[in-house]
Amino acid sequence: MKWGDFELYWGRPLKSILAVFNNKRLNFKYHHLESSNFTIIDKDFEDKTKTFNNFKAYIDYFKKSQIIVNQNQRKKFIEKELLKISNRKNISMEINDKLLDEVTNLVNKPNIISCKFDEKFLRIPKEILITTMQFHQKYFHTFDKKGNITNNFLVVANSKDNKGFIKVGNERVVNARLSDAQFFWEKNKSNNLVKQVSKLKSMNYFKGIGTYFDKVQRMRRLGGVISDELLISKDKVEISTTICKVDLLSDIVGEFPELQGIMGGYFAEFQGFDKEISLAVREHYLPIGTDSRTPKKPFSIALALTDKIDTLVGFFGIDQKPTSSKDPFALRRSALGTIRLLLENNKELKLKDLINYSCNLYLEQGFELSNKTIYKDLNNFFVERLKNYMKEKNIRSDIIEAAINSYGIDNMIKVYKKALTLNKLINKDIGQAVISCYKRASNILDQELKNPEFELSNNTDPGLFKNDFEKNLYKKINYLRKYFTSINKDENYELSLSNLAESKNTVFDFFDNVMVNDENKAIKKNRLELLQMLCKTYENYLNFSDIESL
Repeated sequence: MKWGDFELYWGRPLKSILAVFNNKRLNFKYHHLESSNFTIIDKDFEDKTKTFNNFKAYIDYFKKSQIIVNQNQRKKFIEKELLKISNRKNISMEINDKLLDEVTNLVNKPNIISCKFDEKFLRIPKEILITTMQFHQKYFHTFDKKGNITNNFLVVANSKDNKGFIKVGNERVVNARLSDAQFFWEKNKSNNLVKQVSKLKSMNYFKGIGTYFDKVQRMRRLGGVISDELLISKDKVEISTTICKVDLLSDIVGEFPELQGIMGGYFAEFQGFDKEISLAVREHYLPIGTDSRTPKKPFSIALALTDKIDTLVGFFGIDQKPTSSKDPFALRRSALGTIRLLLENNKELKLKDLINYSCNLYLEQGFELSNKTIYKDLNNFFVERLKNYMKEKNIRSDIIEAAINSYGIDNMIKVYKKALTLNKLINKDIGQAVISCYKRASNILDQELKNPEFELSNNTDPGLFKNDFEKNLYKKINYLRKYFTSINKDENYELSLSNLAESKNTVFDFFDNVMVNDENKAIKKNRLELLQMLCKTYENYLNFSDIESL
């Protein structure tokens, strides 16, 4: 913020700067402020100051006034007092770390006050109560031992409440807010969701990609395609996509925008929609971050994917891509949410086909997608988000690159699980055996293929074999090829690596006893063909050439 006629920007108005070192005052100027060895000790009276020569004296002085200067100590004190009071009242609470940090920064003389709101408000959805208390008023809500929200809440004040005025004031404020919320809830819950869909025509989504009505029409068709892929009811998905944005028209979401989607789910449930549809509407914005819950039910997954893909295609289509420092439309979150929905529910979808279909839906509505590289941009965007997701799982960077380069975004489950399995085993005997076999073969191939003398044809001739080591390797390769041909989507990735690792003796016997660089060019070429055959067989798992050498 900025105040007065000064040019200084700060979180709050700065009144003085106390700067002392080794019992001596440090002299400097910061904008309009000059440093000193005193500080203002009463926020209401700037002329009340006190001089300090060292930090200990500073701490001790304010400690006598019950002011906790150290932020970490202040936070621990607040948390301890919150839990002490909740235990004494036989209630429980889930302390929100973000809220705890916020109130820690709002007070310096913390005092916890136990308050109550009118029990009649417990009849409205708990999310309204929590949002009112936690996000709007900075209060801590509580639950009974059965997990039901109670009308008790705790306030972190900045002073003692000897006369009870702070308690009464906070209770009056929260009751007023909840009274408004209850009025909106009663007013909105009966408004027919289906009949209100057409009103979305007057609500702009974003310039260049239409209204929310346009969006839900696209989502209805895209959701139908996704429902076919997931083998679930197309009708239910289309209904959920049609009504999922109607709660944006409600007064309650206007008052509490954090509850969009959640209130739509409540409205749908109250109006008798199928429970799976109501839950899908409720959860379709999820997940909203790396630590957020991911929907698990099929219809919730379908609707959440539909919403996110339509959003990504629309904003990328009109070239509103995130920059390195800005992401105003939370597109990174949408992409990560898409990835989490697929990986954490073990769902494999052809993402490129869905992006292409979504693009066509925009074009059919008459919207021009000015970004001519949208497919490449979105592919790269998903790849980067997938890499970040896998790095968070502590998967090695070279393994991530190898897996993504081998399969791409249309095979995210395979990319993730193969990388995760290899990452777990790479420093064990199995992983070491696989990498060493592949690298010994690929290094020879890479060296020889620099010479234009040979052009390999992927055709090894067993008739040119001169010893059993060649025959044994050929036999082992064919065994592995047969294995990879026989496996389906339920591939056991540890078993695949184990089978590759078991080839180590055969591969090393070949290298220890066979001279690849034979004088006979036909034999040399055939042996190189055999090594190429070995490498390509290993690459049925992934392309190990991207893996760092041992």
